[in-house]
Amino acid sequence: MTTYDTIPYPSYSYVNTDPARLGAVARFFGMQSAPLDGANVLEIGCATGGNILPMAARYPDATFTGVDLSENQISTAQEKAKGMGLSNIKLIAASITDISFEGQKFDYIIAHGVYSWVPSNVQDRILEICEKHLSNAGIAYISYNTLPGWNAVKTVRDMMLYHVNKIEDTSNKIVEARNILKFVAANIKSDKGPHKEQLEQEISTLQKAEDNYLLHDHLEVINDPCYFHEFMEQASNYNLSYLGDSELQSMYLGNQTDEAAHALSQLNDVVAQEQYVDFITNRRFRSTILCKSGTTLTRKLSPEILDGMTLVPNFGIQKPLKLAQGEVLDTLTLISLQDGETQASLSGGIACAGYLKLLQRLPSHHTLESVVQAVSQDLHDTPNDEVKTEISGIILKLVFSGIVSLVTETTPCLTTPSKKPAAFISARIEALTKNLVPNLHHDNVKLSNDQRLAIQYVNGSNTTTDIAAEVEKHIEKGELNLSANGTPMKAGSETLEKYLPEYVDTLLVFLANKALLVG
Repeated sequence: MTTYDTIPYPSYSYVNTDPARLGAVARFFGMQSAPLDGANVLEIGCATGGNILPMAARYPDATFTGVDLSENQISTAQEKAKGMGLSNIKLIAASITDISFEGQKFDYIIAHGVYSWVPSNVQDRILEICEKHLSNAGIAYISYNTLPGWNAVKTVRDMMLYHVNKIEDTSNKIVEARNILKFVAANIKSDKGPHKEQLEQEISTLQKAEDNYLLHDHLEVINDPCYFHEFMEQASNYNLSYLGDSELQSMYLGNQTDEAAHALSQLNDVVAQEQYVDFITNRRFRSTILCKSGTTLTRKLSPEILDGMTLVPNFGIQKPLKLAQGEVLDTLTLISLQDGETQASLSGGIACAGYLKLLQRLPSHHTLESVVQAVSQDLHDTPNDEVKTEISGIILKLVFSGIVSLVTETTPCLTTPSKKPAAFISARIEALTKNLVPNLHHDNVKLSNDQRLAIQYVNGSNTTTDIAAEVEKHIEKGELNLSANGTPMKAGSETLEKYLPEYVDTLLVFLANKALLVG
């Protein structure tokens, strides 16, 4: 039995592991990734299926295999798969050092949050599986902790491990790990300095972390960060080459200082470039995408690589815009859709028009061709070729800045609820036990407790009236409280009867906007 059997690791969807995103990175660098229809996907360390099950639900014509050492976690994943009615996935409880994939080839291999937490022989086995079982067009995603950024974290980890090294009970170990963090935070004598600042930052982060994260990410016996060049040297021993990073903007030298960008551009070695960037940025975590050695790649990028790609905007606008007929903006102020704080700006009439088209289609996505067509229809005086040339160049820059992401394809989602609306089955299953659920773009959406309950009835069999009636039953049983202007509404009251239809309509609009409604 492992610690993952007693305290399971939180298992969510990780957007950068989506094969559609991995395939887009491959195509970005000139490699033709395998289409998802008919693809064979392996996830090593799948835990309770939070990442692989939504993929299997979104890509029914692909085949999925998930492997995890924890029998309890695999059992949970299997129950979820059964509840989702999935027939395209196999979930196996085993060590990857024991399991054989004889005769199998995978188009996508995913190992998220595994590599740094396993012994060297298991790390070797992960790379060996990639070497022997990647298809010719196959790509592998491996994430791991990196130096130099993890040095500060290692200090805090070592402190906790020293303090709890004689404690066997897992719960007590977590309690005492938190106690030593509080003790050190309260007794750092100096008023300022890099040591104090680093410790306070790490301690503050860990004090807010959930117990399962603290246990598995910091108190496990093994947590072995490495330098990027060391990881790539090991990968090369298994005939694997660096394809790219799951976050393309991290690879763009233009995001560094002019002096650094110039110096690093003189290196004819992408691994060396990336290692020096890690030194500069003090990077602590990487999501590396590998391919077979000998795969033809191109690092000379041009806007043509965007042809056929689907564009995902990562930034929105703070306030809705009311534009007059034919009005074109010259500037846009953007804000991150993820953290709601990071800002960016965009200038130029065609650039702003194109980006607004991306936002207007959310939660669905544009291809480059469709956004060019939409902008061309609005700008009658501008030739279509000119619009495409300018938008292609702009989108390439936005990809490098992280404002836009690329996918090879996207799962269709409804923007208007049907008469009997259906929420994504994987979200409904995950909502039974957690607030963070996957959507149709493999991103996470946070649900309130009442939304977790109500989404179970958005199953394609109920009308909005039926959903309201089911919600009311939970209110009658005292399992759910809904309030109007801060005042709880009583079951059977006239106020509640009037409010429930509005509540359900609001819920469905929320689910539609978050890419959680299926056709």
